[in-house]
Amino acid sequence: MNIPHKKINILASCLALSLLSHILFLYTLRMFGTYTFVAPVNHTQAVMVDLAKLRENSAPVDPQKPREASDEGKGPQEEPGEKRHGAQAGKADSPAPTAGPTEHVKLKPADSVPPKKQKIDTPAESSQPVSAPLPGAARKAATAPAIAPPLRTAGEFLASKNEKLTYAISLLGLPVGNAELEAKNENGEVRITLRIKSNTAISSLYPVDDVVETRHIAGNFLITKIKQQEGSFKSDIGFTLFLRDKSVFWIDLLKKRSVKESIPTSDVLDTLSGFYYLRNRALQVGTTEMLHIYDSEVYADVPVEVLRREKMRLPNLKEVNTVVVRPLQQTAGIFRRTGEILIWMTDDANKVPVRIVTSIALGKVTADLVSAETTPVDEKAKEK
Repeated sequence: MNIPHKKINILASCLALSLLSHILFLYTLRMFGTYTFVAPVNHTQAVMVDLAKLRENSAPVDPQKPREASDEGKGPQEEPGEKRHGAQAGKADSPAPTAGPTEHVKLKPADSVPPKKQKIDTPAESSQPVSAPLPGAARKAATAPAIAPPLRTAGEFLASKNEKLTYAISLLGLPVGNAELEAKNENGEVRITLRIKSNTAISSLYPVDDVVETRHIAGNFLITKIKQQEGSFKSDIGFTLFLRDKSVFWIDLLKKRSVKESIPTSDVLDTLSGFYYLRNRALQVGTTEMLHIYDSEVYADVPVEVLRREKMRLPNLKEVNTVVVRPLQQTAGIFRRTGEILIWMTDDANKVPVRIVTSIALGKVTADLVSAETTPVDEKAKEK
């Protein structure tokens, strides 16, 4: 009974020893890494040695050398070529080894077609593409964006180069302040400014300090700023009219409020520009001129009635012929008025406003022209 038990122990020991030896053998192979013998090999271009023409291109054989060395191309002359064909087939661009002092080995590609010459760009050539235009040419080729023609021109509002009108303002017949109305034509850009200020005596009771500025930009935009102080009322607003887009952006700087909205026509103007536009119209008594005015955050059609012709005497006692007009404007306009407004303009080509009469909370206000300074376009051109 003991003998079979011993055999079983010997067999188990052999199996364990065999298994251990296999594990050690596999572990030893793992230390050397894995190898893939089926990976693709990228062969370089094959080179074929033309041995048929070897004898034709070779020099005469030295008679002292053994004949078998040059008979069948197996001597020392052919060994370099054979070695190149077998071991160095991938280096086709290196110079071919010579078969001897005077013999040459001619190498050809496998397809017997001479390789095409390739142009290698130098750094100076490859730094800039051939088709890329020069910077100067690119600037010439680039065209400036087209500028839309102006919808308004300076001649519609101002016939002279510069104009400055000064008025004396009276309330119930008493002088209370002055006003300056100035317009400039600066290279086609019209700039109109109105300043109204009360004098020292009335400022303690009812201070007035109004400034209205209007600019015409490129005939397509109109920017207006209105800053007013009349008694306890204060305002600081502005708006931009986009004539081509038929829209307006209005902002109140004191109340921090803004509005952007559309308007029905591109003929819209502010009150000051509408006043100057009216001056360049051929006014006929009994007719009505229509102005499109944006004022006090409201767009409105403002009819202007041409009432009559009338002679009047200026403060300098000069008598002039005038035409009287009445704008039917529903908004406050330039003044914070409460009643209608009447305007007397000279009955000539200039139509200079010589008197403006309206009503405010304190009573009837009259503005009479006291001085006028005008620079015609022709005189300005002569100065230049």
